[in-house]
Amino acid sequence: MFTHSVTITFCPPLWIALFEMHDDGQYSVAREVIGNSEPTGSDIRLFFQRLDYNRLRYTKNLEESANTENRKFSYKKLQKKVKRETEKTNFKYAFTKAQIELKKQQEEMKTNSKRQSVERRMALEEKKFDLKQIKRKEKHRGH
Repeated sequence: MFTHSVTITFCPPLWIALFEMHDDGQYSVAREVIGNSEPTGSDIRLFFQRLDYNRLRYTKNLEESANTENRKFSYKKLQKKVKRETEKTNFKYAFTKAQIELKKQQEEMKTNSKRQSVERRMALEEKKFDLKQIKRKEKHRGH
């Protein structure tokens, strides 16, 4: 079964729309920034009218766990469980599954851009070195 859901949250200083997609045990999420000030009903309506849904970048599909328990926990046990879960994740201020997935996507994009910048820098240094070698050889060529 294919379902979509949209959640509007406040992650200081921005208001963000989280688009969650569930499709036969697969889960992915995308986010879009609404703005700095608290949106009114007309602002939200205008935001969704102007939004290009094809431009949304969803995370990679994640397997949803089928063994989710509906057991009741006492308040303290639930608190301890939540604390363990939030400490287990490596991302600060990412409390929901959607936020964690977005942070993972952000980290992946960050490592890719770092790798590409290192490759660009190395290619530029190599090019400079080659030009310097050519110049040096031409200098000592003789008359």
